[in-house]
Amino acid sequence: MSLTLVSANGGNDGGGGGGGAYQLQLFWKIYLPTLAGLILYNEYLIHIYHSFQWAELQCETDSCVKILFVADPQILGNTFDRKLYWPLANFDSDRHLKRTYKRAVQHTTPDVICFLGDLMDEGSVANDVQFADYFTRFVNIFTQPTANTVMFYIPGDNDIGGEGLEAIKSDRVLRFKQYFNEQDELTVESIVRFVNVNRISMTIPENSAPSQEPGQEGQTPLPYTVLLSHLPILRWTDPFTYKVIDDLQPNVIFSAHEHKSLHVKTHRNRLSQGVTYVPLNTQRANRHEVLEFNLDYLKDTRELLEFVVPTCSYRMGEMKIGYGYAMFDGDKLRYTVLWTSQRFYQLAAYSMLIIPLKLVCGQIWCGILKRYWCCCRKRNRNYLPLPLA
Repeated sequence: MSLTLVSANGGNDGGGGGGGAYQLQLFWKIYLPTLAGLILYNEYLIHIYHSFQWAELQCETDSCVKILFVADPQILGNTFDRKLYWPLANFDSDRHLKRTYKRAVQHTTPDVICFLGDLMDEGSVANDVQFADYFTRFVNIFTQPTANTVMFYIPGDNDIGGEGLEAIKSDRVLRFKQYFNEQDELTVESIVRFVNVNRISMTIPENSAPSQEPGQEGQTPLPYTVLLSHLPILRWTDPFTYKVIDDLQPNVIFSAHEHKSLHVKTHRNRLSQGVTYVPLNTQRANRHEVLEFNLDYLKDTRELLEFVVPTCSYRMGEMKIGYGYAMFDGDKLRYTVLWTSQRFYQLAAYSMLIIPLKLVCGQIWCGILKRYWCCCRKRNRNYLPLPLA
């Protein structure tokens, strides 16, 4: 006598195909609407949601100038990151910048748009052909909204050199000026005077503002002086900082480079003790708070005010990204941050949704090749009888 083992493959082959087809059909019915909903939310609805939360700044006087600040966009290059996915990374980064910038412009309708340096990630190391390509991408992302909108550009260390031990290259400085029409200063409607301070090369333009004698009636008030710098001015209390403050006498300073939203208000006489930058609008409770300052009071009391604008690019590794928004209205300055979506969470959601798709596609592919590929082929196992002891 002998006992024979029966293979378990034989009995269920008839109904397995129908059950598998039903499960696959059910998967697509659930997966495709989920994917479509996620794309709709990540690419469209979330931008609308954030724009609805942004603060509205309304002009109260005729002397009103609205300014949008764009800091550290650093559009990606083609040299440093040559991984397999780099074309997709560049495309997604450019697309996200373009969409958030468009929303910010629609919300603010700015009179002036200031770009605070580090416009390109590889500008200082790019050759002329690469730089021209990066510039084309940049102007396609950050378009001029109207013919009357003033666009003001200043360079960063990634544009002209000066980061770490990298030397500042004179040809890179000249190239940036030629492409972006960099200006030393600009006065808008006799209300605001923008001055380009280059802390990277330690250069400032000559003070061309007319002097005004106190106590004279009927004089036209001088425009408020706004310093624009890529590197924060007040972080270092060196001779250059004192020269900038004493020569230009700024009413307010806007800078970048830190990739975070910060600000500091201190007195001229306390500079030697050092300053501490405080996070601005980073907590959930006050993310859209509007800060208001009286510029004449700050000038009379010799108070110094500096805002560090956060980066607008998620590729800088910061979760909190956005744009700065300021309004000069009479003698008032109002400032807030326009926070945008946290792209890393959206990309993580896409990655999680790819996992079940890969598993299903693998099963489909295996089903197609099961007649030709031994790994996918079902095997009919015939077992030899076991001898009885």
